[in-house]
Amino acid sequence: MKKTTIMFAAFLFSAALCHAQGADGMEKERDYINYPYWIDEVTEQPTGYVIDVNGNVEISTVEGLAWLPSVVNGLNGCIPDDFNGRTVRLTNDIDFEAVAKLRFTPIGSREHPFKGTFDGGGHTLDGLYIGLNQGGISDEETNLDFGFFGYICHGIVKDITINSGGLANRHLVFGPDYEQYYDGGMVGFADSLSLVDGCIVKIFVSSSGMDVNNLGGVAGLNRNSTIRNCAYVYGNHAMGAGDRAGGIVFKNLSEGGYADAEICNCFYYGYFLECLGGAYALGGVACFNETDPKSQTGGYKAVVKNCFAESISVLRATYDGSIVGKNMEGCLVENCYGHIWNNYENAGLFGFTLGNIAECAEFLPTGPCQLETSVLAGDTSTDIMVDALNAWVDAQENPSIYKHWVSVYEPYNIPMFEDGIEAVDESNESVALSSVYPNPGKDVFNIRTALPNAYVEVYDSNGKLIHSQALTENATGIDATDWAEGVYVWKVIVEGKEAEVGKWIKE
Repeated sequence: MKKTTIMFAAFLFSAALCHAQGADGMEKERDYINYPYWIDEVTEQPTGYVIDVNGNVEISTVEGLAWLPSVVNGLNGCIPDDFNGRTVRLTNDIDFEAVAKLRFTPIGSREHPFKGTFDGGGHTLDGLYIGLNQGGISDEETNLDFGFFGYICHGIVKDITINSGGLANRHLVFGPDYEQYYDGGMVGFADSLSLVDGCIVKIFVSSSGMDVNNLGGVAGLNRNSTIRNCAYVYGNHAMGAGDRAGGIVFKNLSEGGYADAEICNCFYYGYFLECLGGAYALGGVACFNETDPKSQTGGYKAVVKNCFAESISVLRATYDGSIVGKNMEGCLVENCYGHIWNNYENAGLFGFTLGNIAECAEFLPTGPCQLETSVLAGDTSTDIMVDALNAWVDAQENPSIYKHWVSVYEPYNIPMFEDGIEAVDESNESVALSSVYPNPGKDVFNIRTALPNAYVEVYDSNGKLIHSQALTENATGIDATDWAEGVYVWKVIVEGKEAEVGKWIKE
């Protein structure tokens, strides 16, 4: 059986740098926030950016995509173009890093929003680095919504996977009166009937600030809009959560009596890397699910439905929720599933809730992903998560707009989208340097590692440390005879830092 491991990133918040453990066991610094900008490299329309007679655009090259922020944001002498009613279509996979190591500028801002349709065509982006140089910049330069797209309004971003790269941002202003900005791997701020559909993020995303972090794996703020068929899945990366983060969306907000805010048919499978002082709120799907009074009066609400989340990390925030950190009054969470064995102390599916909850259950990511209790999805009652997810899709008025699910038991033991989403980024250079066997096992837990001067820590389903010892050059055997049946987390520690993490199942 393959092993699930995390070659996860450690985030240095004071400098907003991303570090990853490489295959050679040495720390590899990815300080992409110091890369030059693509907008300074591509200063006029390239051949890979083709406009048709209706104003629609086809992009086929790295330079073509690098030109899009200038067109939308009004840079390099361009008149800002919001693409309202028009489509930008990607026709090829794009590998930025194969051409040059440069930073990408978020497409769209609150001053110049993107209002069109971006159709990724199922293609992938590699080497997409988004970040600000932290040396001597002004508050105005950091006060942007950050993501592949910064701000979309009545816009659509669909069918694109960010396969490798990274996002790191630091908001410098602070205080009760300043305007908040949001960071997300795909979209910083999705506003006013926008749609983010079929988008997958596989990169390290991080956000830090003087007093708040507003970070989502896919989107930062989803206001009166829809996030559908999306996922955040780790490769060799973690999510630099700081003190507040959501696996899919930071805040799902129905505001002003305008429309519902929806997160539907999505999943999170990753690792929250919290700030050293402890986090305030973390949610596997959403950190905050919020409906304001005007929306409640108008019959609108923030909704999270048919999603699941598995956080590999131990959640230690004040408001930890495997599904939602804080589910507020007037909100709804239905047919959602979370894995709580890694939560700290009494944290569960919800860190705090005043809203409505329907047909939500804990799951165990072994075998067929058994739910703790049977749930009703449409007209189907089942205690198997993949069956519940698909039954919900089939029961919808228009099921064709939702992705179906398929069971993937090795090595991840969780459902994935039927059209195929790998939870490990195949483009990264990391390899598993540690393994445990047999897995599942009974009385003996064997671990072997190629990492020098390492020791192992083992945690039970409550997040309690139950065993630690140094690792030898050969396989180290640990007596697990007295351990209860269930799932255990093992961590390989080198020089006081976690180098690899995985799971061992005792039968």
